[in-house]
Amino acid sequence: MHDRTDRTDPPPARAQVRVPLLVRTTSPAHFLLALLLGASLQHALPLPLPQGAALAWLQLGGGAVALAGLLLACWCFVLFARDRTTLLPERAPSHLVCHGPYRLTRNPMYVSLTLSYLGLSVQIGWPWSALLLPLPLLALQWVVIPYEEARLRERFGSAYARYCAQVARWL
Repeated sequence: MHDRTDRTDPPPARAQVRVPLLVRTTSPAHFLLALLLGASLQHALPLPLPQGAALAWLQLGGGAVALAGLLLACWCFVLFARDRTTLLPERAPSHLVCHGPYRLTRNPMYVSLTLSYLGLSVQIGWPWSALLLPLPLLALQWVVIPYEEARLRERFGSAYARYCAQVARWL
């Protein structure tokens, strides 16, 4: 089933919308900063890593999780391109995407970033980065997602309210 809600009203004028800094800097940047901070901490204050076969299995598992996140992100990119709407939170969407992974979570792109980040942290052997995962997640939960949800609620009204009632924010 291909659920998509269109709205023909023009988006609000760009000058009327105040976009918070954490939204303008994009969520991948939040994850990248946390990853690099974790790498720096791992270099300065190394946390121990398992050795031998345990490390190899951990790295393999981390790679699989990172790949799953990447594939999920690609799926989301394809859906947005096919529906000709934007992925960027500061831009007005033309459609409400409710199919594919969006049937299971309202934020599969953020789930994909989380999986990729965690998998990469484990695969590379940067436990500090894994420990810092709550930082970008808090930015998402407290700033980015509420901003996006308010914009979607304003743009799509009751259709978005029904979607929120049926699909969880995360999983």
